Amino acid sequence: MVAEVTLRGGTNRDLEATHALSQRAIFEAAVKRGTLPPDTKPNPDETRAEWKRQRGLIEYLAAQPSGRYCIAEKDGELVGYGRVVRFDRVEQLTELMVEPGHQGEGIGRAILESCWPGDPSPDLGRLVIATGEPNDLGLYMSFGVMPVCGHWQMRQGTAAFVERRSQELDRQETGVHVLKPDRALAEWRRMEPGALGFSRPGLHEHFARDRTCLATFDAEASRATSLCWVSSEGEIGPAVAESSQALVPVVLAVLDRVAATQEPEFLSVFSTTVSWALLRRLRVLGFEIYWPSWIMSSKPLPGLDRYVPTRPPHVL
Repeated sequence: MVAEVTLRGGTNRDLEATHALSQRAIFEAAVKRGTLPPDTKPNPDETRAEWKRQRGLIEYLAAQPSGRYCIAEKDGELVGYGRVVRFDRVEQLTELMVEPGHQGEGIGRAILESCWPGDPSPDLGRLVIATGEPNDLGLYMSFGVMPVCGHWQMRQGTAAFVERRSQELDRQETGVHVLKPDRALAEWRRMEPGALGFSRPGLHEHFARDRTCLATFDAEASRATSLCWVSSEGEIGPAVAESSQALVPVVLAVLDRVAATQEPEFLSVFSTTVSWALLRRLRVLGFEIYWPSWIMSSKPLPGLDRYVPTRPPHVL
């Protein structure tokens, strides 16, 4: 018990309420950073619409075996929650959120002690995407994870992106193919473990049900050289490639696709800070850092220079 807060296990009936809490916490963090103005707080209809967009992935994560979903309550009211999902030999903390009015009361640490009891081990590692605030990094480090590299959300206005792409004099088109689900899953099983050091076949089976996989190919070897998931609503990632250079054309192809079919006000894609080839290309196209975070892990992640995290960032 911390500050008269009690902890319990979460259920599916808590999912929408905890998602709404996460939206409030993220908005307050964005206001503090100057990313969003205070008068743009999401209204209930917008929060509900975002829940519908993310519901499938959240329900998938909640259904995974060996996971932990911890609810913190004060006087019967929700004040925080956390979720850990196990993938292969790694437990990822996918969410840790505290109601803005109750931050600084030790609730986040109490939730972490419930979600991540004991220490990580060589057989079961830990992973989290953390904001860049010193207090956040220090808290997570006390649970056995260390910063591996940066995790940047890059953003650019769609109209400006399309204009810059049209002005590229040396633009070279790379053949990009849409893969059938079975082929996409086989290629992900082959390529992703080399980049992350662990496998997530179930996650990609989930993506295969509501996202499309684009790929570039080595025709002679008859194998993919890069892969990228994209949803019908413009959610980009994850992506993986055989090299950091090979990552660039498939991500550009997906951005072109989203710009042409969805026409959102802004294009958003995540990049690790070691993926220099992709970052350099995005900067030339006018993308700027919108939300900086850190990838923290208790074990090495060998190929993050050729990997693009997913959007929304519930998982790496």
